[in-house]
Amino acid sequence: MRSIQKIGVLGAGRSAGYLIEYLASYCAASNRSLQVYDLQFDRLKASFRVLDSVALTVAELGDVAVLDGIVAELDLVVSVLPPTMHMAVAKACLQHGCHLFTASYTSDEMRALGEAAAAKGLLFMNELGLDPGIDHLSASRLLDEAKDQGLRVDGFESHCGGLVALEDCGDNPWQYKFTWNPTNVVLAGQGGTCVWKEDGVEQHLEGSAVFANARSIEVPGLGLFDVYPNRNSLTYETLYGLESSRTLLRGTLRRRGYCKAWALLVALGFTEPLRVGNWATVNDWFIDRTGYGNTHDWFASLESDDETMGLGEYVKFLRLDEGAFDLVVAGKTSAQILEAILLDRWKLGALDKDEVVMVHKFDLVDIDHQRKRWYSVLQVKGEGGDRTAMAKTVGLPLAMGVETFLEGMASGVGAVVPFDKSWYSPILRKLEGQGIVFKEYLA
Repeated sequence: MRSIQKIGVLGAGRSAGYLIEYLASYCAASNRSLQVYDLQFDRLKASFRVLDSVALTVAELGDVAVLDGIVAELDLVVSVLPPTMHMAVAKACLQHGCHLFTASYTSDEMRALGEAAAAKGLLFMNELGLDPGIDHLSASRLLDEAKDQGLRVDGFESHCGGLVALEDCGDNPWQYKFTWNPTNVVLAGQGGTCVWKEDGVEQHLEGSAVFANARSIEVPGLGLFDVYPNRNSLTYETLYGLESSRTLLRGTLRRRGYCKAWALLVALGFTEPLRVGNWATVNDWFIDRTGYGNTHDWFASLESDDETMGLGEYVKFLRLDEGAFDLVVAGKTSAQILEAILLDRWKLGALDKDEVVMVHKFDLVDIDHQRKRWYSVLQVKGEGGDRTAMAKTVGLPLAMGVETFLEGMASGVGAVVPFDKSWYSPILRKLEGQGIVFKEYLA
């Protein structure tokens, strides 16, 4: 295997700033080169320090030939491209003998490449961002601590949310603004059945019903939140060694009240992602979804019904009947129209600070059959503008994972997820140095 001297970052979007800053300093100190590829770098240069030693190259990464030519010149690739592009990157890395790091979930296709990558001595590290990523690192550490203390894990929950600092929510009853991919927020729950285990019983819930069936969780030190289940939690049952745990649930956090209000939009078809409606104007769309001609009448109907009382304030804030600047509804799905409006209503202001909250909840049993509960809580606030907590908690673990690998502190081949102590111990220590610290609570 050739020495690793040339590091390439594919993508310079909103999640890449902290990653590039950190890797640039490390590469300069270790006499390695760092090259970043994307179509434009204005956002990156406006909000982050880019060392002169970093080469910024304009490239159409969606062009397979261009991508192949770039990877051929690198030794290690960090992809912060959309997940749908990772396979093209992985295939190029496999062909040219490059290691690969991403923050995205490990797809079946990526797993299928794992054996071939391992045969070439290549590491394809996945799920090393925030969620997935920091959740794996921190949970693995606590699971190992429980095992060392002779404690049996009877229940494990892990929840995370990209939120907005309460002081920057103003009069927004949703207490939410976009800090990440808005399409993913609008289409949340559209990806099929959610699966988890609770009190020894496997649970299944259609994605379209997750908001109507959301629960609440008390996060120590931070208060009460809504939480709804993510995808298939049981994917991690074996990876976490939780086959004997009676409860295993991974979820998404929102401020209280969000889920009930969003469930209303889901029930009325506002988040429908497939069917293009026969709408000429935004008012056609609004009437078709609600049965009312304007927000005022819709608000009145909601507030006069005991089951929907309180939701009127949420829809009043959105003013969906007013549309948004330059909004065209013809030829669009309802979800696309809703997203266009929310991009205006939920826009993160230049001075607004986002907030990441993560909580792990462990139900444990000791050798005397006494029960105890551990909580591990992370709260990270952004600095404002593009220096968001979300970008920080996605980008830094990825950068630190590369550093850990290049320092020889951890190793691996094939398609890997960062559960091992050789990964979580150094990366969590590095994160603490950047103020990303979990607080532990014993209930």
